[in-house]
Amino acid sequence: MRKFYINYMTFFLILFFSFSNSYAWDCFTHAYIAKKAGIRIPEAACMPDIIRDENYDLLAPMHYHDAAPGTVITPEYIDKYTVKEVIVNIDGRNLKILLPHQAGVLYWKIVNLYEKMKSLDKNKPDNRLAYEYYLVTIAHYIGDLSQPLHNFPYGDNPASDGKIYFDEGNFNKEYHIKFDEAFDVYIGSSQTEEKINKAIKEIAISNSEDLKKEISKIANSAIKIANQCYKEKRMPNEEELIEQISWSVSLLKAVIKSTY
Repeated sequence: MRKFYINYMTFFLILFFSFSNSYAWDCFTHAYIAKKAGIRIPEAACMPDIIRDENYDLLAPMHYHDAAPGTVITPEYIDKYTVKEVIVNIDGRNLKILLPHQAGVLYWKIVNLYEKMKSLDKNKPDNRLAYEYYLVTIAHYIGDLSQPLHNFPYGDNPASDGKIYFDEGNFNKEYHIKFDEAFDVYIGSSQTEEKINKAIKEIAISNSEDLKKEISKIANSAIKIANQCYKEKRMPNEEELIEQISWSVSLLKAVIKSTY
């Protein structure tokens, strides 16, 4: 029965993401990254995209950071783009919400989830379940991190410096879903699998500051690729995709090792 349930969930998630607009790596690639890192039900890493649509304006900024084209990401930079606690009054009720920075808080979200995972006492049954939830969630966001256009201006939204980059933003808007699906054609290829395995890095992290340094490296690589693709009006090539996907796998494996 358990085997049937897992296969059913796999079918459902693949069907869902095949016929819906995706705004990150698609479900195939998110699941691939999670599986390579050793997650038990890798398709569960697709779920944050479904959850996002339940409260889009507040949750979507967790999936990206619209860095200005010349941005260099550093741990200090990451600390600038977070969420703030605000009180809003609706129908006479004061509601406390966490409002994300308009440029997106992807980097902060990864650190936030890591800190929650590190703080759990996993001897408690409820906390073991919480850990599994945080694990598949952070797997999704670490996947988003390596998608070049998740680190680049989008449409006419203000970028991280408050400016609007219309040309870059329009490129992102036009190419975004194509980027999301770009790795799909390589999944299942033995040659690609061999290249990914060789590209996976040994990353060691023990605290949030270590994690921020690794996030910065992946984000800067993504920004570099996004800028190059924009200038040449093209899709990422196989080498660039392998570099980014393997980096997400590497970081996710390091997070698991640091928190489990």
